[in-house]
Amino acid sequence: MNGDALVWIVLFLSIVICDYVAVYLYKQKRFPLWLSAIGMALLVPVIVFSFVSVGVSYNNIVGLEPDDTGEGVAFAGGFIAVVLGLHSIIVFVIGAIVSIYNFTRKTQKVKKDHVL
Repeated sequence: MNGDALVWIVLFLSIVICDYVAVYLYKQKRFPLWLSAIGMALLVPVIVFSFVSVGVSYNNIVGLEPDDTGEGVAFAGGFIAVVLGLHSIIVFVIGAIVSIYNFTRKTQKVKKDHVL
């Protein structure tokens, strides 16, 4: 397995796990999606640092080429950070829209009940 496949696997698994937890908490515990997005954004550096540190240590142990400095792992970590950060922003915007929609729907229902 080459490094590109590993980057895509880490990225895919990170997004799937974070989205699953966010949706599960939203449906079961009524935890807002926008707050889950903030949690995802706070986890981005942890995920990226873990990936880069494992990649650099693997590169140092294996040492395929003597002049290899391992900057490809850093570029991959930067790519993962950007994609996960953008994903967190998208989930935050969706969560804010859902929260505003639910709030306006509840206030309209309350106003409708008072009119009757």
